[in-house]
Amino acid sequence: MPIYEYVCSQCGHAFEKLVASSKAKPKCEQCGSVKLERQFSTFSAHGAPAPCSAMSQCQAAAVSGGSACGSGGCCPHAH
Repeated sequence: MPIYEYVCSQCGHAFEKLVASSKAKPKCEQCGSVKLERQFSTFSAHGAPAPCSAMSQCQAAAVSGGSACGSGGCCPHAH
């Protein structure tokens, strides 16, 4: 069963709900309204390295031919 995120249109309460199907009609946990907006869910991946941002230290070092962290171990990506 998926977990969906909702925001109540009546009171503004945001919550997550484990539902049996995408057609289920949950009620607001705070006011009981069925006027809910399903939100886009985000997820988290644990243990995955963070991607480099645009022109981060590791990219700038790769362009200049140097190393951003001395040993070059700060960025998990090969440049």
